[in-house]
Amino acid sequence: MVTEIGRIDKEIDEKLYPEILYSGANGHDVVKALQPDGEPKRLPLEPSLKLRNHSPTGFSWGYGGSGPAQLALALLLDATTIPETALQYYQEFKFEVVAGWPGSGSWVIWRSEIIKWLRKRAETINIESN
Repeated sequence: MVTEIGRIDKEIDEKLYPEILYSGANGHDVVKALQPDGEPKRLPLEPSLKLRNHSPTGFSWGYGGSGPAQLALALLLDATTIPETALQYYQEFKFEVVAGWPGSGSWVIWRSEIIKWLRKRAETINIESN
């Protein structure tokens, strides 16, 4: 039996990921930049909409609504490239992380922070199920 943390570690560790810095400003503009010197590019909305359509008008943060749900899903999908993982955890990520960012302010999060959050959450599921 594969534990949840083992599944996430295996899926993530099988792929080589560069560090990515995600940032948001102006209430709905979100960009990502490969590090150390990648050009910032807009985080695409469409891939997350194909999984779940919460907010076709775009991303938002600072509360627990549809715009933050779409952003949480998009961040997890982009950071992991694993749709099943993104769908399983995005609502929790929305409430625990995205909703806490200042609604009219800016924020940044590293891909490694997102992966750390996922691993911690998966550990919690393993403890609760044992």
